Amino acid sequence: MDLKDFYTITNRQSPDANTLQVQLQLNANHKIFKGHFPDHPVLPGVAMLQIIKELSASHFKKSLFMKAAQRVKFINLVAPQQHNTLVFNLAFQQDKDLLKVKNSTTFVDETPVMNCTITYQIQSK
Repeated sequence: MDLKDFYTITNRQSPDANTLQVQLQLNANHKIFKGHFPDHPVLPGVAMLQIIKELSASHFKKSLFMKAAQRVKFINLVAPQQHNTLVFNLAFQQDKDLLKVKNSTTFVDETPVMNCTITYQIQSK
């Protein structure tokens, strides 16, 4: 999925190798919102999953392939015209060639947006 120009990272904090907090701003004019949905744009859940993958891959400087997604809960809709800033809180656990990511995504005011646990296969280049 090409998310070029879809979001801009405005803050990134990693207190240790196993945690990452990223605040990002969505581009409310991105083409993805024209189709989802034209008159009432909403951030697609699959786009949030892609953002988690991109943030995780960037943090570890590795290519990742989603192996499993568990306990995926979309709690609040993200309408980019009203809420275009999200905070992704990621906790990592690596075991050999697997990376488990626990995610909690919120609005800036800490209203929950999405929670999930994703297991990625770390790809060798």
